[in-house]
Amino acid sequence: MDVKVTKSQSQTSISTHKNERRWIFQLLLFIIYASWLSYMTMANQWHLFQEFWPVSVTMTLGSFVAGATAEGGAAIAFPVFTKVLKIPSHDARTFGLMIQAVGMTMAGVMIYVQRVKTLPKVIAWVSLGGILGQILGTYFFAIPNPYPKILFTFVATAFGIALFISRWLIQWSPRSSLPNWNNQYRFLFLIIGVFGGAFAAQTGSGIDMLTFIVLTLAFGLNEKISTPTTVIIMGLNSIIGFFLHGVVSQDIGIAWNYWLVAIPIVIIGAPLGAYVASKVHRDGIIKFLLFLIGLELVTTIWLIPFNTEQIIITTTAVLLCGILFWLMLSYRQKYVPEGK
Repeated sequence: MDVKVTKSQSQTSISTHKNERRWIFQLLLFIIYASWLSYMTMANQWHLFQEFWPVSVTMTLGSFVAGATAEGGAAIAFPVFTKVLKIPSHDARTFGLMIQAVGMTMAGVMIYVQRVKTLPKVIAWVSLGGILGQILGTYFFAIPNPYPKILFTFVATAFGIALFISRWLIQWSPRSSLPNWNNQYRFLFLIIGVFGGAFAAQTGSGIDMLTFIVLTLAFGLNEKISTPTTVIIMGLNSIIGFFLHGVVSQDIGIAWNYWLVAIPIVIIGAPLGAYVASKVHRDGIIKFLLFLIGLELVTTIWLIPFNTEQIIITTTAVLLCGILFWLMLSYRQKYVPEGK
């Protein structure tokens, strides 16, 4: 009897805290909508919807994916923009960072409001490395076209294969935390942030997927914990990217117009995705990810012509990723206890 009462009191307390936090999301939603409506009216920019409506349609799905998975909204926007709408890669990249800075940040607020379990230490150290990675990827290391979209597709494909093997061919129980946090973890996730941030600087996404790969394959984290963790990481990294392009470089250009017609959609769609992901079974998240990765692979092969050099470089990158992912799986099986 006492146990039932205690459990009931705990559930009531959690519900109360959610209600107390909900005003934060509602206030931010009001501020963003009010600011956007004021700007669109005073600057007379409503005609942008007639010209750039495909961007709004794309981000209807893209924003939901941003909040629900570890791929980020740019994982939808970047391939659709570059392959279907024929938008230059640098504009698609910049838009991805800009829109995620709003949408995935709001998804992060929803995750906080709903008290969804995340890994704050991982978020902190990956985000710290991501700042350096964004700077390096923006100003020092640029991947020439068409390699950003090709490499993104095939790295994601290798990840999808490894994730399928991990979930359905190897029997294991997912973990809910990282044990014995120490300086090795700090260094590892700092480096992940550097590499992920540099890749995100090229495609608008990547730091979230890389973190998800390591958490899931190497440490066996439950996808329902690693996913919201990476959503917050991508939102924070996108803010850095937005700042670099909007304030430092001031090279946003046409992406500003794309951003304006997508804002009212993503600030609802991304939080909705985060909410749905917190309610569904982990297998649902995995299957949705695999579907998106498969769609990305098919469209890349269909729409992008490959020469011999691109095939060799891409194949090498995929093989290296496959080996790396398998090493992560082996590490988890040998050194990481299951289900704790």
